[in-house]
Amino acid sequence: MENLTPTYTVTNDDEYAALIEKVGALMEKDEADTTAEESAEIHAMAEAIMAYEQSIYDIPEPSTLEGILELRRYDMMCEGKDLAETLGISNDELQRIIDGDHWPDVSLLNVIREKLDIPENLVLNHV
Repeated sequence: MENLTPTYTVTNDDEYAALIEKVGALMEKDEADTTAEESAEIHAMAEAIMAYEQSIYDIPEPSTLEGILELRRYDMMCEGKDLAETLGISNDELQRIIDGDHWPDVSLLNVIREKLDIPENLVLNHV
């Protein structure tokens, strides 16, 4: 079976602007009226747009534990409660850590490092 998912590549600002406009036009449709093909096309265009943005904008890795947790949650495309469950803590405790109101103990830092695949040196900076 042939893969019908469109692919896009953005290599300059003009292509970027054109693709942004095309995505905007497709997204103006009501979600219920959007076909599966259009949804796949929007997704493919969004990936190309994000890849181009990442290639031209230098976004540094977060340097705080709170930032690292937020980034991992985003990378995992999960909600806070799901991240908390992965770490074996309550959602309230995770939120207090992210807000900077609670500091995890060493055992929780080890769990964070192992479960979220965070380099040890980044975790050690927060002990």
